Amino acid sequence: MMWLTPFRGVCAALLATSLSLSAHAADASSPLPEIHEGELTNGLRYTLVPIKADKGRVDIRLSVNAGSLDETPDQSGVAHMVEHMVFRASRSWPDGVADALARQGWQRGLHYNAMTNYQRTLYMFSPPNGVKGLPLALEALNQMTRHAQLTQRDLDDERKVILEEWRGKLGVAERMNQQRVAAIRDGSRYPDRPVIGTEASIRTTPASTLQAFYQQCYRPAAMRLMIIGDIDIKSAEAQIARQFASEPALAAAVRADDNPILKPQRRIVRLQDSESGSSQVSLVMRFREAWGAGPAGFRDRLINQIVTSVLSDQLLRQRDGLPAQVGNIVARRSDIASETVAFALFADVNPGSHLDGLKVVFQERDRLKRYGLRHEDIDAERQRLLKVAQRMKTKPEMRTFSDWVQILNASWSNGNAYYDTQARGAAAADLLATITPEEVNARLSAWLNAPDTLVQFSFPGKTHWTLPAAKTVDALEAAVATAPLAKPLAPQPVSVPTLPTLDATGSRTGVKDFPQAEVMEWQLSNGDRVVWLKTPLAEKKVWFTARSEAGYMGDGMVPWQAQLASQLVDQSGPAGWHSEALQQWKKQNGVSLSVDQQAQTLTVSGQVSLDKLDALFHLYQALQTRPGIDGETMKSSLMQLARRLAVQQGSSSARREDEITRLRFGKPAFAQPTPAQLNTLAPETLLNQWRTATRAPVTYFVLADMPADTLEAAVTRWLSAIPRGDALHAAPYLARPGLHEQTSAVNIEPKADVRLWSFTDAGWTPARAVQVSIARNLMNQHLKGVLRDDARGIYNMRFTSELNDNTGRIETEVRFTTSPARAREMARRATQAFQGLKIDKRTVDAQRAQFIKAEKNRAQDIYTLQRRLLLSYAHFDNPSYLTQLDTLADAITVATIRDAAAHLLSAQNQALYIALPQEAVK
Repeated sequence: MMWLTPFRGVCAALLATSLSLSAHAADASSPLPEIHEGELTNGLRYTLVPIKADKGRVDIRLSVNAGSLDETPDQSGVAHMVEHMVFRASRSWPDGVADALARQGWQRGLHYNAMTNYQRTLYMFSPPNGVKGLPLALEALNQMTRHAQLTQRDLDDERKVILEEWRGKLGVAERMNQQRVAAIRDGSRYPDRPVIGTEASIRTTPASTLQAFYQQCYRPAAMRLMIIGDIDIKSAEAQIARQFASEPALAAAVRADDNPILKPQRRIVRLQDSESGSSQVSLVMRFREAWGAGPAGFRDRLINQIVTSVLSDQLLRQRDGLPAQVGNIVARRSDIASETVAFALFADVNPGSHLDGLKVVFQERDRLKRYGLRHEDIDAERQRLLKVAQRMKTKPEMRTFSDWVQILNASWSNGNAYYDTQARGAAAADLLATITPEEVNARLSAWLNAPDTLVQFSFPGKTHWTLPAAKTVDALEAAVATAPLAKPLAPQPVSVPTLPTLDATGSRTGVKDFPQAEVMEWQLSNGDRVVWLKTPLAEKKVWFTARSEAGYMGDGMVPWQAQLASQLVDQSGPAGWHSEALQQWKKQNGVSLSVDQQAQTLTVSGQVSLDKLDALFHLYQALQTRPGIDGETMKSSLMQLARRLAVQQGSSSARREDEITRLRFGKPAFAQPTPAQLNTLAPETLLNQWRTATRAPVTYFVLADMPADTLEAAVTRWLSAIPRGDALHAAPYLARPGLHEQTSAVNIEPKADVRLWSFTDAGWTPARAVQVSIARNLMNQHLKGVLRDDARGIYNMRFTSELNDNTGRIETEVRFTTSPARAREMARRATQAFQGLKIDKRTVDAQRAQFIKAEKNRAQDIYTLQRRLLLSYAHFDNPSYLTQLDTLADAITVATIRDAAAHLLSAQNQALYIALPQEAVK
């Protein structure tokens, strides 16, 4: 049976960018396989996708239509609690499903995981032994979804972890999201059904409530199973039947309507949080939309895509006429329930200028109502999509196993079919020819005239802002309605200027050859140096990096100005250009070029095809010698900085970060700008910062498989005459030695944040970096086991430890959220855990085998080669690192990994910061 129910998946490639897992370099690509669907007599549906390209690999997903929307008012968070509890005791595995899997070498997060949302709970399995683990995975899923015990004893223990998961989500993002959900989904079940529940429900809900929900919702008819990988259809069907066919046939629970009650109304809502920098005004229209399956539904979605794309371009063109205190205006459309959509116009504003922003929003809405979208723009967008569809029709879809898993599961999880690019292209090409400008404008008009409306004012920080009264909003709308409005601006051809050229010449003055590494060095007459690695991995492209000692902390720099200058020049291009012209020029020439300024270095990176090398070097030269700053781009950046400053006034997060900085480093790296400095900042001031940075000598790293004389000609013409001076010395900004500790009652929420840092001076070498990375991997699993599984004191933890190639230090950070009452205990446990890691030969041998396998992939990765070349010159001033790669695995021994692990946490250099709730002061 082919997977051909509903048709909406056909438009995925035209309506959105496909998601994709990072593929291993060695992954084989394969076409869309035949998709087999089946259903057991009890209602469980399954989808089987045989992919033989990667032998032995398999991915298993089981979805249960049981989310927080299925909860009753006394079951808050129960769907999520059940997700946790089914990994514990079951009928056949009384010690727990998770324990049974662990005994077979499975690791949580790596080989199995789960998630719950409003609509469903999803269980994801990827057995460590591949398809050989499929029987165990299916048995585990059967035990979890049909035979979980859900005992009170287990629940009382699991609450500790669930509470820490709830605690870990607390923060400004969650608080603002709750406000948005309450506003945009008002009148529906969503605001009252938080997926994770409440603190009270997590603490007090009895096991009997979970059991009732489980019995009601976890039924075969509410489940869908998907298996992708190196499987045999008949064998997989037999295994599914063996585990699930004997389960009784029970009707799936009926979900209550999730759509909000819509009515003619205008609500005015404040969105504000002391830690949020959002300064925005929006006009939201809510309406019903339920497109059917098949070609008709696909056609409706194509119309929606044309509306949103043409409208976005039109609003962008209106940007130049906006008041100084109003930034970009954008349109967004999103599904807020199964058959309800919200369409909104948003304007970014300076703090305190919200009514100015609302006036602009009303003006653009009325302009759209009066004039609609230009027919010429609609036809142009339709033709653009048609070209995309025609290309899709002729290109068979080839993906790696990882990509197929990602994209097929994305469609399957939402109950949609997946069609290959050729099917989507053919369908779109036929339907696009039937869509008229009148239909597109009628769709937009329906959105704009929806009677259920919402005006949202997002205010930054904790400063009090008065929410405008309804009569003020109505009067402003009425004034705009009677005022004249010009027609929308027509698109103007983007005039791509000619790049300025430096009227000077230079030469190559020296050559040094490193034949073993296939590297050549060229010295240039201006003091710069070219390091050329000739490699077939570059294929038909040039991979370019220019690095200099010209960081924002360098001598003569104003750090915040230097950072802003590098960002703006990167976005603006040469003098007299604007950001749109720069993007158009890059597109025409196929050039990618970006700027990254760190404390001590300035790096410019790019790629281009071999035949466009001169274009890449020419643009680089122009940015170095004739830089410019686009006024609109600068305006947008300054507005963002102003909002950030507004939030920092009295912000608990700003106080926390300042305390952490002083604890670790003694003082801030540099002073932040004041509002007065931002208000008086001139483009020329920033350009002077950039000019100072670009005087520092540069080393160019070029990876390309091309003739030497061709590269030399381009280097001589565009790079060798750029004026240079001295490098900008930057004093290192390092964490201070010693033991430092601070506890601060700064958190708004009832949680404790624990952060532990450490450093050990080690000196950077390739072998040592590998040893530290392996020790980090082992310590990461150990810390999770100690803090979550044993102590039941955390849910998530962030652990990083690396040999920093800039500082020569092993730098470690442990970060987690926990109960305020257990903060110091958990900090102590974390510190002690570093002494308890057991490293044996079996573990190290496994890590070495993984490293060797990964190195085979990295050997074919141009990005890895490029980074290693830069590292080699940063530390050895030659390419010798590239000649040592074959010996790195030899450095992985029990002794070296134990030694690296012993240095992850220094007994002499630590900083501990514990943030407690502000209530702790009281």
